[in-house]
Amino acid sequence: MLSRNVYPQTRPGKWSVGLLLAVFLLLIASALIVQSGQPFNFNALFDNTWATIVSMAALAAALGAFVVGLYTTLRNQERSVAVFFTASLGGLVALFVLMQLFR
Repeated sequence: MLSRNVYPQTRPGKWSVGLLLAVFLLLIASALIVQSGQPFNFNALFDNTWATIVSMAALAAALGAFVVGLYTTLRNQERSVAVFFTASLGGLVALFVLMQLFR
């Protein structure tokens, strides 16, 4: 049975959720940067240096959210739904990165 805690109670749990929010904001900013430079060209991500930097920052934030979410779940016994969601999305990003590295 899931706990009734939706929001995290510990400081690392709040960091994990904050990093996931940063991921979404950075991805939106990256998409806006790409579309402002070359409209309707979705293959132009690495042609634009600023979009690449923002996208890599989003990737780093997602991996950080996974690590912090996993830490706070295992070490601090955080049982909120938001931290589980954050850790699972960060884990999917980590899996995607590993699959791209070893294909």
